Amino acid sequence: MIGVSRRLALGGGLAALAGACAAREPDGLASLAARRGVRFGAAAEPQTLENDRAFAALVAAECAGLTPENHLKWNVLRPRPRAFDFGPADRIMAFAERNRLAVHGHALLWHEANPAWLSHELRPVAAEEILREHIDGVVGRYAGRIASWDVVNEAVERNDRRPDGLRRSRWLETLGPDYIAMAFEAAHQADPAAVLLLSDYGLEYDDERWMVEKRGTMLTLLAGLRRRGVPIHGLGIQGHLLGDRRPAFGRDFRAFLGEVARLGLEIHITELDVNDQNTPGDVRQRDETVAAIYRAFLDCVLDEPAVKAVTTWGLTDRYTSKTDMFPRADGQPVRPLPFDRALARKPAWQAMAQAFNR
Repeated sequence: MIGVSRRLALGGGLAALAGACAAREPDGLASLAARRGVRFGAAAEPQTLENDRAFAALVAAECAGLTPENHLKWNVLRPRPRAFDFGPADRIMAFAERNRLAVHGHALLWHEANPAWLSHELRPVAAEEILREHIDGVVGRYAGRIASWDVVNEAVERNDRRPDGLRRSRWLETLGPDYIAMAFEAAHQADPAAVLLLSDYGLEYDDERWMVEKRGTMLTLLAGLRRRGVPIHGLGIQGHLLGDRRPAFGRDFRAFLGEVARLGLEIHITELDVNDQNTPGDVRQRDETVAAIYRAFLDCVLDEPAVKAVTTWGLTDRYTSKTDMFPRADGQPVRPLPFDRALARKPAWQAMAQAFNR
């Protein structure tokens, strides 16, 4: 195993900023969610927190949790086969700790965001050692400091036509289906206190056939892991919702959440946003549509007591991956998040607050 110090110097960077951050708002989303027994958080990058004091203050005021958006992924942490680079992750950890934010780690294994060297090194003899080495190094460094992890992200892909519904990733091809259990066992060994999630997308809509089928595949996978005694503690549902379709989060989705809960698992909403790339109307109309979708989704999921966390993928339209990934054809900025580019509360914020406060 690669030896990694778990000691972290907190000087400079985000630690210096933290003292300027506002106290948590009593009427903010974190406070309202806490009354429902739910932790509200957002994903962010260390450089945006460092370079934008107003945004850093907003995160500290509105959030109880923080997800490093990219800086715990392999392509950032592992520039070379025998080396870790924890610099950016340490900076965002310092900010979170100074502001008493619970950190959600994203993600230990994913089929994307991997360094070029990984595909060459993943051979049957070496793959398990690489997997365990990485998880031990990363989870072990932050043991007791990162509350929860996406251990395996997006493991299910029915279009790959496997009978078990698993995605044909390099990990699956090299180690077989047991790579999932290996990853959870390694993470639990490195930090027995961390909440460990299997996370995925495409589980939300009742009127989307492939999503309904994917729910069945996911329940079978989760039940099998639980039956085998694999240390899995929850399901992460990403929650990338669409602003140009009916918010069909109804009885069947609610029943799916109940089935997950009956397996003894927590449910975390890990990447919530509403894509308004194709949403018609002016800014006011689009904001109202997006807000209604947030409200419908949260009204459904918050009825399930197993839902313990809601995290938006970003907090403000000023910093959202949707800007580059899903730009609007009319050239208008996208508006998928609860705060606008001026860091003002939008109708989406009001809808989320009402859902938490219901």
